Amino acid sequence: MKQYEALVIFPITVTGLDSKNTFEELVKKIEGKILNRTEMGRRFLGYAVKKSKEGYIAAFDFELSPEKMDPLRRSLDLSEDILKYTIVVKEKSKAAVKLGASAEKR
Repeated sequence: MKQYEALVIFPITVTGLDSKNTFEELVKKIEGKILNRTEMGRRFLGYAVKKSKEGYIAAFDFELSPEKMDPLRRSLDLSEDILKYTIVVKEKSKAAVKLGASAEKR
């Protein structure tokens, strides 16, 4: 399982609990696990996305096996409750990598 971070823009009509449920249900449906979520609230967008100039933004940290990423992306693309999203792989911090390397030397 890898850790990912997603930034998701929802339409203004979808707020708070609805947004969390939409994304979380898609991740859980594909056997992933939500680790953390941060709601950034209602924001004006720099440009219109699917004819919307405002969006509700939330960030999610989640775990998912890499082979299940394509089905998740397809589900997100087809969802009408999501205007736009980006997903990145969370890299381990340098401190964690150093701790792991020093433990292996012992």
